[in-house]
Amino acid sequence: MNRHLALTYPEMSSKFVGGGKAMRNPRTWLAVAVLSLLSLLVYRAAFGAYFMLDDFGMLAIARFIDNPLEPFLRQHIPGGLYYRPVGMLVWWTSERFFSNDPFAHYLINLVLHQCVAVAIWALLARFCESYWGGFIAALAFACHPIALGTTLWLSDRFDLLALLFGLLGIRAALAHERTASQRAFAAPLLLLTLSLLCKEIALASFAAAAVIWLRPGHFAPWSRRLAACALLGVPVLAMLLVRTLLLPHPVANSLLQDDDPMRMFRVGIHNWLSGWIDYATFWPRLSGWKRLSIAGALILAIVLSIRAATLPWDARRQQAFMAGLVMCLSTALLQWPLLAHFGVNLSTSTSPLEVVINARYFYASLAGFLIAATALLGPLFLRSAATRAMLLLACALSILPWISASQNLAREHRTQTRALAPVVASAVRAIGDLRLPKMDCQIYLLDVGIWSFDWISDEAIKAMYPDLERVERCLIQTERTPWYHIAVGPVADPRDLRPLSLTRGNEEAIQPIGRGDFLTLNLDASAQISPASNARFLSWQGSQFVDVTAAVLSGERRPAFYCVRPSSQCPVKNPGPAAADQLSPNETESGGK
Repeated sequence: MNRHLALTYPEMSSKFVGGGKAMRNPRTWLAVAVLSLLSLLVYRAAFGAYFMLDDFGMLAIARFIDNPLEPFLRQHIPGGLYYRPVGMLVWWTSERFFSNDPFAHYLINLVLHQCVAVAIWALLARFCESYWGGFIAALAFACHPIALGTTLWLSDRFDLLALLFGLLGIRAALAHERTASQRAFAAPLLLLTLSLLCKEIALASFAAAAVIWLRPGHFAPWSRRLAACALLGVPVLAMLLVRTLLLPHPVANSLLQDDDPMRMFRVGIHNWLSGWIDYATFWPRLSGWKRLSIAGALILAIVLSIRAATLPWDARRQQAFMAGLVMCLSTALLQWPLLAHFGVNLSTSTSPLEVVINARYFYASLAGFLIAATALLGPLFLRSAATRAMLLLACALSILPWISASQNLAREHRTQTRALAPVVASAVRAIGDLRLPKMDCQIYLLDVGIWSFDWISDEAIKAMYPDLERVERCLIQTERTPWYHIAVGPVADPRDLRPLSLTRGNEEAIQPIGRGDFLTLNLDASAQISPASNARFLSWQGSQFVDVTAAVLSGERRPAFYCVRPSSQCPVKNPGPAAADQLSPNETESGGK
């Protein structure tokens, strides 16, 4: 056996996973440096990027929250679907330290991404008998477009945190199973609970931990295995109870409103699987040598997988393979209700924004797939030098195109997000020049024509405006209302909002958050603007916003307002061409989370 390429499990435990000796191992430090530098290489263009979509919302919400523990006690992300207090606590902390500096927030995501890659390596060093197999898996994860795309969207910090705690929890579950120490049981339970409090996708990590305890690498009484798995259900049931008590239900229920739920299940699973094939290989976005390289890697991978499958499967290898496979596939089961409404396939026409938004659907599944793949192929590192060479060639042929594709994606993301920066900056300056009313403050940013700004106009200004107190009572929108408003002092009489109105049929239209409220509002295309209105109107004139309030209030100019909610929630029967049921699902969900 080549001692530099393969170590037995006891050696790995002492040299890599065991702590002190691992930190003194020069190879470990060199490998960590390579992993960090490679991830920096593929990500570096993002340091010049700007915020997009829900990034503004997370910053704005953090600014309205004075008590960082409040997200544990009430809804903190509008929509009725999300309870992620630990993730929100991290957002609150990063906003307090770094305010709205894009560079700092992208750096935070990069560091979390690097930590996740190292966590994959550490887990595989315990799981499998190939030290360098774990490193290659971590390397593939660090540069894969799925992982990079998820990291590029700052709002996906929830996914990064959930997977980091989840992987650490799985590793702790494995340590508990192999040591049979009752004291060690608290660690996986705590880490997995933290993962669940970051994002619901953490349930995939719970499933992997359950597989470890139900399919142990050594003999263990069934009573102890079942008891451990039952205790895993405690935080899950607690989470469901908290969600029931704190979150409104109408939006969540709307995902399942269909005459045939089984059809929705089939469509959702199909959309996830077809999207997974596209994103895992990234084939539709590759060309030239990259396609040839990926094709060669796939052929080698198939041949090597057939060979590896014929090798002996000991209990530990089975355990690692099943845990990774369950983690990969359970993400599909967790996300089918959302993906039943739209597909997430890649094509050459898919915008970089959409690629980044949809990458999160496959983030945890990529980690699970790499765990299963390492368990399957890991024994080949113990075979002949020729076999190792073929395996390393397959890895190189995969990783090199992914590095290039990820670099391109980071550059495209930078270009696309920076296009919004002058619009937001000009709006902030123009609002700073306005005399704002103390009551019934409404600000309309007209003629922008960018849907991604329409969808987050209120949150964008309140995330970036230097003196939040000056605008925190204002409702800010374009001709189309954003996904939600967040403001201090909701109106007692909805008639005071005209031409805005509360969403029709939604009893949860106002939800408190910090010192403000979430408001889900519509615009009435038929509403008349009173000459005595306190509203202010700014028009985007190509490079800056110009105050056109006098022209609007005098009737010289009449803005065309549209309702962007489902028709059933709009104030009139014919809401106009921008109704939500005529937009793409990704747009109506603001990309979702």
